[in-house]
Amino acid sequence: MHRNRHAQTLRQPATLSGRGLHGDLPCTVVLRPAERASGITFLHTPSGVEIPARAEFVGDCSLATSLTRDGIRLQTVEHLLSALAGLGIDHVTVEVDGEELPILDGSAEPWVRLILEAGIRPMAIWPRALRILKPVEVRMGDKWMRVSPWNGLRLAYTIVYDNPYIGRQSRELTLTAEKYVRELGLARTFCLESDITFMRSRGLAKGGSLDNAVVFGAEGPLNESLRFEDEAVRHKMMDLVGDLVLLGAPLEGFVEAHCAGHAVHVALAKAILADPSAWTWADSEPETRPRKLFAQGLPAAHPIPA
Repeated sequence: MHRNRHAQTLRQPATLSGRGLHGDLPCTVVLRPAERASGITFLHTPSGVEIPARAEFVGDCSLATSLTRDGIRLQTVEHLLSALAGLGIDHVTVEVDGEELPILDGSAEPWVRLILEAGIRPMAIWPRALRILKPVEVRMGDKWMRVSPWNGLRLAYTIVYDNPYIGRQSRELTLTAEKYVRELGLARTFCLESDITFMRSRGLAKGGSLDNAVVFGAEGPLNESLRFEDEAVRHKMMDLVGDLVLLGAPLEGFVEAHCAGHAVHVALAKAILADPSAWTWADSEPETRPRKLFAQGLPAAHPIPA
């Protein structure tokens, strides 16, 4: 997705407010354009703590992806990260005044709309991609993921649920911004009706409703309609796009996922970064361009992880 283009940020700041899915608390998010190669960085405005969107800062990811640093935890960051990655935004500061990002309608579409309304601006630098050189695989019981060499980013995802209205769903695509907007960004988060009591017993899903999640019951979805027949697996793919941002650079590879989720997504990202022989940096600058005109590579804020 990143090849043969400049790195990108927003043209102007953009603001969106809402309530968190699990805590049901208000939160306002401000996306601010970057003036340098800073990557995607969260700023918790009440404390002033900055948290780069990188795997080393991931906290709990049992039901959503969270980032932690210096005692600050930001929850449910994956939908915004997914929208930024899906639209090719490489550098932006995300100001957050709460501890959980708004769930909105349960999909990435409101974030996509916000980004497009703000506009996308090319920067005078070239992005770097993390290009896979050899397969890397992680397994957690019957859940597994694998990434293999590929020119671009291709995703293949399979889910299996003991509910006839989800069942087994599989989808595969080579990601582009257009396909992201059309095929993944609209897919909403989902759960089984039987899971709701358990989540609320743990103090979770306080803000959940049919306005921000698809709920599958014994007789089918409780919502009026689905946006896609296979909306569940599309949402998992949307989540994956967001979690891959934690690599710190766009990925070039073929990612396969079987019954995975946030914890497995993050485990794969960490496994990739832990094996320097499995990947290399790939510069997207066309060979016909004079390299001296543009900044080279990522800044110190994006070191190669040990």
